[in-house]
Amino acid sequence: MPYPHDIVCTSCRTHLRIETQGVLVIEMASFGPYKVWNADLYKCPGCGTEMVTGFGHFPIRDDHYAPDFGEWLDTAKTLAPKVIYDYEKPNRITITARQSKN
Repeated sequence: MPYPHDIVCTSCRTHLRIETQGVLVIEMASFGPYKVWNADLYKCPGCGTEMVTGFGHFPIRDDHYAPDFGEWLDTAKTLAPKVIYDYEKPNRITITARQSKN
């Protein structure tokens, strides 16, 4: 479903642009990978802020309990243009790495 308005960076006050279409988003739970989605990665041309949006209506896989899920996920990660992990809570390692860049 298209968005009625462009996505705007609050820092640079400009439109974010699509950086990569069809990224693989792995939704993580306390026990590991839970659901897998296709989405699009947008990036601000000014400050480089990235945002993942444009998710499909349904995950590509949500049967983490299936015997073939791990093998399928390994294959999907090698085929995807980019893999992004979505954690239930802020990931301190990611936050620290990002702060050190700024």
